[in-house]
Amino acid sequence: MTVVSRRLIYKFLLDFVYPNRCPICGSFIKWDELLCKNCECKLPFHKKILCEKCGKDKCLDHDSLHFDSIYTLMRYEDICVKAIHQLKDDRQLNFAEYSAKLLGNVLRENGVADQADIITSVPMHRSKRRKRGYDQAQKLAHFAAMELGIKENYRLLGRTRDTAEQHTLTAAQRKTHAEDIYYSLAKHADIKGKNVLLFDDVYTTGATLNVCSRLLKEMGAKKVFCAAIATTLLDEKHKE
Repeated sequence: MTVVSRRLIYKFLLDFVYPNRCPICGSFIKWDELLCKNCECKLPFHKKILCEKCGKDKCLDHDSLHFDSIYTLMRYEDICVKAIHQLKDDRQLNFAEYSAKLLGNVLRENGVADQADIITSVPMHRSKRRKRGYDQAQKLAHFAAMELGIKENYRLLGRTRDTAEQHTLTAAQRKTHAEDIYYSLAKHADIKGKNVLLFDDVYTTGATLNVCSRLLKEMGAKKVFCAAIATTLLDEKHKE
């Protein structure tokens, strides 16, 4: 029996005790659904093509980027913000699994799934993980690994300390913040010449993913592809 099959059986049985609910609005849904159709229809999926390299509507400085490409599903606004906050604070893992399945399709379509050798995620500091009970970026990466059948390794990167929530920082502060707190765990690395697929929940300025990508390449990674559920777009007045 595969891991996916066991998970489906577990969810079916669990539904008898804890009926399945939409992770966004809380309405009851079928045991094998991940969110309700009403909320799914409201998600702000990208309707226009974003830059494959930097993942934005207006390009960042490509020469400063250490990752090779990045893929996201939707804009970080409206109901998406609520969904990700629910994922972070209320352990609503259905949304992580739902997003991982869609990201899996995107990564297959763009040839990344065939190239990636290892999946990892942006690390959370152990104090926050103890408080929250889990790491949402790692959960997203884990669901994607199951979807794509790619090896996982979450002992490649570390974080020195817990700090202010990223959304409270300016772009310049985020860059300095990322440079200061992330580090490589080289003794656990076996990534020389390999392609790494790096996950995070939200992609904003790119500071965190860029620093983590640089560290992975310094450890020997050939390429680093990034994926996240949502991104902020640079044109605040954009209309898709």
